[in-house]
Amino acid sequence: MTGVVRTSAWDMAVECVDRALDEGDVPSLARLGRLGQLGSLPSFVAALGEGDDPVELAHDFARERESLGLAPAEIVAELLVLGRVLDEHGETEARQALDRCVSGYVARITGDLADRAARDPLTGLLNHEAFHTRVSAEVARARRYRGRLALVLFDLDRFKEVNDRDGHPEGDRLLRAFATGLLGTARLTDVLGRLGGDEFGALLLEVEPGRVAAFLGRLRSRLPEGPAASAGAAFLPEEASTAEQLVASADRRLYADKGARAA
Repeated sequence: MTGVVRTSAWDMAVECVDRALDEGDVPSLARLGRLGQLGSLPSFVAALGEGDDPVELAHDFARERESLGLAPAEIVAELLVLGRVLDEHGETEARQALDRCVSGYVARITGDLADRAARDPLTGLLNHEAFHTRVSAEVARARRYRGRLALVLFDLDRFKEVNDRDGHPEGDRLLRAFATGLLGTARLTDVLGRLGGDEFGALLLEVEPGRVAAFLGRLRSRLPEGPAASAGAAFLPEEASTAEQLVASADRRLYADKGARAA
């Protein structure tokens, strides 16, 4: 395939920008100067159909447009305007390449949005719903393949007291510090979540019951001064066969530990 050869890439980029401005499809363009409006669009047009990976081509273009303040929806709108310009100039091969770029970019932002929706915005860990969805999936997998799981639930000690006394910024610092400690202790295969407020969870895959104490020791050694936590663990298949049983058992042990530490 050859790229855009019959029409100037620069001229088509200018035409695309002018049309997007006239139609109001990309409002962020209006606050940019002419060079900013064009940005990398001419080189993007010229590269269409030259054999580059369309996903990478779209990613590079979108990253530059995002740096100029364009929202993902505006980038898609601009690419659709460009598609109409290519059609009108008879640039069939370039239009086909653009369609692949659009598909790749939409798939990327859809995946990004789905991942963002599954994560706690403060800590980056899975949120309550996403964590429990993974617990259910891993329990089903473990039962099918005779695997082992350990679920550890955490509750930060005296968090409400600190939050009320020192303010929300200090409370947020403690939550982020604990999450960082969890991330530094867990393996890549383990599942971590912030379950709400000052509660966290860690699902350890293929772990013997005796290894959980070592995990907790490593975690506590990684935590800076401040965030201490009560913990409760439960194990599959030793004492649970369903996700509900696993969570209930870990929860009982968590609150028993919390009571003992408060005494």
